[in-house]
Amino acid sequence: MTNAEEWALLRRHRRKPLVEPAAHERFADVECDGDALRRLLPHREPLLFVDRVTAVSEDRELIVGTRYLAPDDPIFAGHFPDFPLYPGTFQVEAIGQLGLCLWYFRRFPERVDVAIDARPVSVRATRIGGALFNAPAEPARSATIVAQRLEDDGFRASIIGQFLVDESVCCTAIGEVVFLEAD
Repeated sequence: MTNAEEWALLRRHRRKPLVEPAAHERFADVECDGDALRRLLPHREPLLFVDRVTAVSEDRELIVGTRYLAPDDPIFAGHFPDFPLYPGTFQVEAIGQLGLCLWYFRRFPERVDVAIDARPVSVRATRIGGALFNAPAEPARSATIVAQRLEDDGFRASIIGQFLVDESVCCTAIGEVVFLEAD
């Protein structure tokens, strides 16, 4: 995908959700939080930015998760104390972490849970193709995170994702990783 194609996609989804409500009927419910997330992601508190995975599309192209923006999170004390906002870089990171969860469910398409012997995939972020910020993400709110596969050749993968609060798109971003381990 070229940079021009990425920016066109970002602009198209700046305010428009990646997943329309009518599409939710084509999603499988997933219950993935706590220990299951730690089996999928190499991240730990305070840098684990996905609380739960709630759904994955039947074709395994999209995934939905959540993040509660706790008002007592120390980040709000320093990120604009008079008008606390959840940092855009954390929103982009949450989208990326959810994208790693999508990789697992694509690899095991029959699963809607996380195997007890699952382990985090070894990846490195290589590029943020772009990020657009449209609305504030304020404390004491629940955010919905969505990630959609763009490309995946087994060595490199890219996604587009969104961070939404109250159905408003706060952030839309495209990111890329490389896999350090071959299948």
